[in-house]
Amino acid sequence: MASFYPYLYEAALALCIDARIKAGLTQAQLAERFGQTERFVESYESGGRLLDPAEYIAICRAIGVDPFELLQKAEKEVGN
Repeated sequence: MASFYPYLYEAALALCIDARIKAGLTQAQLAERFGQTERFVESYESGGRLLDPAEYIAICRAIGVDPFELLQKAEKEVGN
Protein backbone atom coordinates (compact mmCIF):
# COMPACT_ATOMS: atom_id res chain seq x y z
CA MET A 1 0.00 0.00 0.00
CA ALA A 2 1.32 3.44 -0.87
CA SER A 3 0.85 6.70 0.95
CA PHE A 4 -1.59 9.27 -0.44
CA TYR A 5 1.03 11.89 0.44
CA PRO A 6 4.34 10.26 -0.51
CA TYR A 7 6.45 13.42 -0.29
CA LEU A 8 5.20 14.23 3.20
CA TYR A 9 5.66 10.63 4.34
CA GLU A 10 9.19 10.49 2.93
CA ALA A 11 10.13 13.80 4.57
CA ALA A 12 8.72 12.70 7.94
CA LEU A 13 10.51 9.37 7.70
CA ALA A 14 13.81 11.02 6.76
CA LEU A 15 13.53 13.31 9.78
CA CYS A 16 12.80 10.33 12.03
CA ILE A 17 15.83 8.42 10.71
CA ASP A 18 18.00 11.52 11.11
CA ALA A 19 16.77 11.92 14.69
CA ARG A 20 17.71 8.30 15.45
CA ILE A 21 21.19 8.81 14.07
CA LYS A 22 21.67 12.12 15.91
CA ALA A 23 20.56 10.40 19.12
CA GLY A 24 23.36 7.89 18.59
CA LEU A 25 21.01 4.93 18.41
CA THR A 26 21.52 1.90 16.21
CA GLN A 27 18.54 0.26 14.58
CA ALA A 28 18.82 -2.58 17.10
CA GLN A 29 18.88 -0.22 20.07
CA LEU A 30 15.85 1.66 18.80
CA ALA A 31 13.95 -1.57 18.16
CA GLU A 32 14.64 -2.71 21.71
CA ARG A 33 13.35 0.58 23.12
CA PHE A 34 9.89 0.10 21.64
CA GLY A 35 9.63 -3.67 21.66
CA GLN A 36 10.22 -4.56 18.03
CA THR A 37 12.90 -6.37 16.08
CA GLU A 38 15.80 -4.78 14.27
CA ARG A 39 14.29 -6.13 11.05
CA PHE A 40 11.17 -4.02 11.71
CA VAL A 41 13.31 -0.87 11.90
CA GLU A 42 15.33 -1.88 8.83
CA SER A 43 12.11 -2.50 6.92
CA TYR A 44 10.50 0.89 7.47
CA GLU A 45 13.77 2.82 7.19
CA SER A 46 14.46 1.23 3.79
CA GLY A 47 10.93 1.94 2.57
CA GLY A 48 9.84 -1.69 2.54
CA ARG A 49 7.10 -1.02 5.08
CA LEU A 50 4.91 2.00 5.77
CA LEU A 51 4.51 3.14 9.35
CA ASP A 52 1.06 3.85 10.69
CA PRO A 53 0.60 7.01 12.78
CA ALA A 54 0.71 5.17 16.12
CA GLU A 55 3.97 3.46 15.18
CA TYR A 56 5.51 6.76 14.09
CA ILE A 57 4.58 8.35 17.41
CA ALA A 58 5.96 5.41 19.42
CA ILE A 59 9.21 5.41 17.45
CA CYS A 60 9.73 9.15 17.82
CA ARG A 61 9.07 8.94 21.54
CA ALA A 62 11.54 6.02 21.84
CA ILE A 63 14.15 8.20 20.11
CA GLY A 64 13.33 11.08 22.44
CA VAL A 65 11.91 13.52 19.92
CA ASP A 66 8.49 15.09 19.60
CA PRO A 67 6.67 13.37 16.70
CA PHE A 68 4.43 16.35 16.12
CA GLU A 69 7.37 18.73 15.78
CA LEU A 70 8.94 16.40 13.22
CA LEU A 71 5.68 16.23 11.28
CA GLN A 72 5.37 20.01 11.27
CA LYS A 73 8.94 20.31 10.03
CA ALA A 74 8.25 17.74 7.30
CA GLU A 75 5.15 19.69 6.26
CA LYS A 76 7.18 22.86 5.89
CA GLU A 77 9.83 21.04 3.88
CA VAL A 78 7.34 19.78 1.31
CA GLY A 79 5.26 22.93 1.25
CA ASN A 80 1.96 21.58 2.61
